[in-house]
Formats: sequence, C-alpha cells, structure tokens
Amino acid sequence: MIMNEKHTILSAIIAASEKLEGSKLDDSILKDVKEELCMIAEYIKLDEISAIFFTIIFVLQNQRLSSVNMHNIAEFLDYSFLHILEYRKKIDELEKKSLVYMQDLRNVSHHPENNGYKISGTVLNNVIDNEPIVFVEEGEKTTESILQELVFIQSSYLNKVMSFSEYKRQISTFERKNSEAEVIKNIMKLFLNDFDSRAILYYLSLCVVIDGDAFEAEGRNRESRSENVIFELISPQKKFSRRKALYDDTDSLIKKKYLERVYEGRSGGGCKVSFGITSEGIKKIFKSEAKLYLKQDFALTETDKTISALMEFGFEYESGNSERFSKISNLERVEKKYKDLNFFKTIQNIFSIESSRFFLYDCAYNYVSTGCERTLANILNDYYHQRSCYFGELRLFLNDEHELVEKGFLEIDKNQNMERSRASISDKTIELLYGENADVYIKTIADRSIIENEKIKEKTLFYSLAVQKQIDMLRESMRQENFEAMQDRLSKKGLAKGVAILLYGAPGTGKTETVYQLAKQTRHKIFHVDIAESKSMWFGESEKKIKKIFTDYELFCKTCKRHGENTPILLFNEADALIAKRKDIDSGSCAQTENSIQNILLEEMEKLEGIMIATTNLCENMDKAFERRFLFKVKYEKPNREARENIWRSKMNGLDDENITKLAEQFDFSGGEIDNIVRKYEMNEIIKGTQPRYEEIVELCKTERLEKSESRRVGFCV
Repeated sequence: MIMNEKHTILSAIIAASEKLEGSKLDDSILKDVKEELCMIAEYIKLDEISAIFFTIIFVLQNQRLSSVNMHNIAEFLDYSFLHILEYRKKIDELEKKSLVYMQDLRNVSHHPENNGYKISGTVLNNVIDNEPIVFVEEGEKTTESILQELVFIQSSYLNKVMSFSEYKRQISTFERKNSEAEVIKNIMKLFLNDFDSRAILYYLSLCVVIDGDAFEAEGRNRESRSENVIFELISPQKKFSRRKALYDDTDSLIKKKYLERVYEGRSGGGCKVSFGITSEGIKKIFKSEAKLYLKQDFALTETDKTISALMEFGFEYESGNSERFSKISNLERVEKKYKDLNFFKTIQNIFSIESSRFFLYDCAYNYVSTGCERTLANILNDYYHQRSCYFGELRLFLNDEHELVEKGFLEIDKNQNMERSRASISDKTIELLYGENADVYIKTIADRSIIENEKIKEKTLFYSLAVQKQIDMLRESMRQENFEAMQDRLSKKGLAKGVAILLYGAPGTGKTETVYQLAKQTRHKIFHVDIAESKSMWFGESEKKIKKIFTDYELFCKTCKRHGENTPILLFNEADALIAKRKDIDSGSCAQTENSIQNILLEEMEKLEGIMIATTNLCENMDKAFERRFLFKVKYEKPNREARENIWRSKMNGLDDENITKLAEQFDFSGGEIDNIVRKYEMNEIIKGTQPRYEEIVELCKTERLEKSESRRVGFCV
C-alpha cells in the first residue's frame, strides 16, 4: 500500500473530505477536522467554512470529472439543501479569489442550485504539487461586464428560461445592486418609469461597447430569432404597438434622438432594418466613457444626406411590408424626415402625385445603390404588383406621356419587348442629386463629342477681305473676357445672352476649319454634335435626342465654368437637314417629326446662353425662322485668284510664283479641293521617290472634279 505524504495540502484535503462526507456538518466532526480545515483555510486565504466548500468541490470534481453544484455538496454532506443555501456566499468568496469558476449556467439568478462550479486546472496542480496559489483578485466591474450580466439575463428570458415577470424582477434587482454604475445610473435617470426603453437601451449599449451583436458575441443563439430582437425584450402587451411606433418614427426613443435606423445587407440580397444608438444617445448614456465608443463623425454634405435618405427609402420598402399602403407610408415618412433636403423639397414641389415621386425615388435609389438601370416593368411592380393601373402607367411611360418623362426627370430606353424597356434617372435628376459635382456622374457627354482646343492643329486660313473682317470680329467677340462682358450688358437690357453663328457657302471653303481655328485661338472647347446620332427609329425619340443635346451642352457649360475654363462652343456641322425649310405635315409622319425637331431647335436657340455655330452648304434651303436666331451670318465664297495663290503658296513650297499663278488662274478650286491636290502630290512623292513635276500637278488638278458630260436623251426623237 502506498502511503500519502503527510503535511501536504493534498493530504489535508483528503483527510478532511473523509471526515466531512456524511457529517451533516456536525459540531463534533468539525472539531475533529479543525486542524486540516485550518491548514486549507490558510492555504486558500479564507475562513474554515470556505475551506469546507473548496475541499468538497476539489474531491467531487476529481471523482466525477465534472462540475459540482450545490445539490452535489448537500448530498456529499448528507445535509439539508436548504441549509446549504445559507452558505452560498462562501462560494462567492471562492469565486472572487478565482479559486473556483462557474462552468455550467443552468439558471440566471446568481449562484442558484443548478449552476455548476469547478476549480481551475492551475489551482488543481498547485494543490497536487503542494505549491502556493497565485491569487488573482476579481477585477472591478466595468461597463462591459455590467452590461454583459444584464444581457445574459435578457438572453435567458428570450431562451424561455423565465417568465416576463421574473425577467423584469431580475433586471430591477440588478439595477438596484448596480445603481452607482454610470451606464445604469444614466439610463435609469433618463427612463425611470419606462422599463421597456431601459431594456432596449441596455441591449443596444452592449452592442455599442462590443461593436457587434451582443447575443452573437455571447454565443447564445435562439430558435426562431427575429430580425429585431429588441421587440422581444419589452412587455408582450406592448410589443406590436412599440414596434409600429419605432418604424413610424413616433417612438420616444426616436423622437428624443436616442435611436436611429441601421441598415444591413443580406448575403442573399435585400437588407435588414434594425436600430442602433445615435451619437447623441451614446453621449447621454455613457457620458465620461462616450469618447471610447463614438465613431469619428465626418461632416456630411447635402449630397451625402440625400443619398443616405434614398438608401433608407429603398432599404425600408425592400425589407418591410410589400403592401402598397405600407410603401406610401414609408414614402411619407422619408419625405417628412428629410423635408429640409433640397432634393426632396424640389421633387415634392414639382410632383404632387405620390406614385410619381415613388417611381423617381425608386430609380434614384437604384442608381446610387447599384449604378444600373432597371426594367420599367420592375419599377412599376415595386408599387403596383401587376394591378390594373400597372398597364395604364406602363403605357404612359412608353408613350412619353408620363409627367416624369415630360418634365425630364426620367428617361425610358425602349425595347421591342416593351416590358424589357428600361428606366433611368436623367441628367436633370443627377444634377439635382449631386449638385456641383454632377459632371462626375453624368456619362451622356461622350469624350468623343468633345474636341479639346489644345489638340487642334494650328492652320493658316485665307479669306476674302469681307469674310476676314467678319472672322476678326467673331474672334474678338469669342474671347472670354469680351464674351462675358457682352453677356452681362445684354442681360441688363433684357436681351438674349447667347451667340448663334451661321457659316454658310460653297463646300470646301473652310467653314468647319474656321470653327476649329477660332476655338484654338480663343481657348474654347468644342461640343461636337453628330447629326446622324440625333435621329432614331422610335417615334418621338429624335425630338428627345435634340433636346438632350442642349441639356448636355448646358451642363457642359457649367462644368467648364466650375473648372475655370472658357464657355464651350456647340457645333452643328453640316446642319443642312436640321435648318432646312419646314415641310407640309400632310406629307407624312416623317415631315411631322422633322418639323417638331426644328421647333425644338428654334426654342432652344432662343434660350441659348452659350456659343452655337452651325455650318451649311445649302443656305438657300434654310427655313426663314432660323435667320433671326443666328446673330452672325458669314457667307463663304469660293476663293478669288489672289486667295487661291496664297493657298497654293502656303501648301506647296516647291512651286515657284509663276507656276502658282498659272494654277490659280487655270483652276478655280476651293481650299478643300486644293487640299486634295496637295495630298495626292505627297502620295506621289512617297511612291515615286521624287517630287512631281508641274505638268504632273496639272494632270492631278484636271482629274479633281468629275467631268460634266452632255445630257443624253432616252427614247425617240420626233
């Protein structure tokens, strides 16, 4: 038989346990075990009664390899369980010195009969090795530990461990015991007679402290957990009315700005709407500790606030009730909440119909959240769900008769399958949404439409004296300082501020190149209009495209001004088709469309505040209504002999004056035709390796124009 070593703490525990087992804590037995208990008490730095509980937990834990509860201790002593409860504070003392810890939490009240305790492995080894214990006093309670204890009570209630009455009683008891803790004191002061508000704030305060979900952090998941756990922490009789008040922004916690909505995306799409404590609420609840939990608060711009409001609008109806009345209620709530934001004020002033505002907010929400367009069918479904009015609204949009389209806030991209037609917010809406930064988001002005003045190659142009005089005046008028002074004076006299210029005349005479050179000399960018792209196969689309050209140009003017650049030039090159004489509407729908386009063009020219230049070869066919709209009208004639000599001389340095004079006299070419000869001259030199002779240049000139053949009669002569 192996003998236990005497005078070790382990031997004292073994001896004491043998005497204590079944002793019923009889006084005679306690006297007999006093020596061992004194040794154990000195070892653990507590009294002899605490030593008894330490001994029993040590022995039972090692025998059973499990935690020990107070029923086990009563059974070991063969003593009444009720009497054992009188000593439960002794276990508190063991726990405070970190000699034991609560492992199995089977109830909520502190140290109840079912909770299990164990001695840590380090202390067990200290006892076995007869080494002194390193004591670690229980630290002071912190805000986090206090809130965790409270939330543990709430978690137990949600797990149906107790009734609501018991839950409320335990919360109130805890509040009384921790009434000096700052966070408890502040919440009780704010909502002394409102238990439900305190319960909500306790839970959300811990979420603030741990920066996450308090129940997930505790690792305690409930079955059928609701999206908003706070509604299950309050009185069952008030749950639904309180929920409605919170979502309607009429609850006291919302009105007093303690709570705000929080939106979280879901992995499967959509979002979850919950609530969190506001920055103002954190300051009032945590006070001296508030700075530990406040996130850096950046000053939000008007645009930031508007985007947040649109996100709230979209998240709310995506996550909430799909019924139409619920969406109208959400619309009204958002508009009321953000009534001071310019975006919502402007939209409400323009559109009195709720459905129109809903569609516009829906499209704007989709734009700021995904940057993509949506099908018109989906947008209408968000509101109507295929009700009878769905098709009426669909027709209005497709016929461009809906007020959102007519007033230029939405654009419809039509598809042959009508329900695949897409809706998107217009540049007008983007400008209202983003203000001075709208140009960053507007993508309608393609880079290929903008000609940078710095990239234009400098050229020398030759004009007649009459044309040169007009070009010189245009150049001076277009210098930005002169242009702005002129606009200011015209505005004061109530006259139109824009300048429209028509360059007309024979082809190849330098009209387009004049625009480029003026832009380069006066440092104006050119907004070039592709006439072909302004036409569409869809009825009514061409008119919209023409109107959009001027909308884009107006926005481009603002962008240039904001960047300190000169007013850009709006160039309609080869504008014959746009400014031709209007047709009889009886001749067909095409004529009606072309007349509508011209009416829009005339109207926009009246409102023009920038610089517009149009070029045309067919001035004789121009509608009379356009004559008044063009402030300057410059006619380009074919160059005279002297001008032709200057053009030949500037482009062909290899020719002597005599040959230049001959070419100018023999061929009445325009500048464009002379350019063609020069290009062929250069090509011949590259191919043959030598400069073409004068005779070869003459041959090139002779083939430049198509031969005029005599007309031939077809049929019989009589």
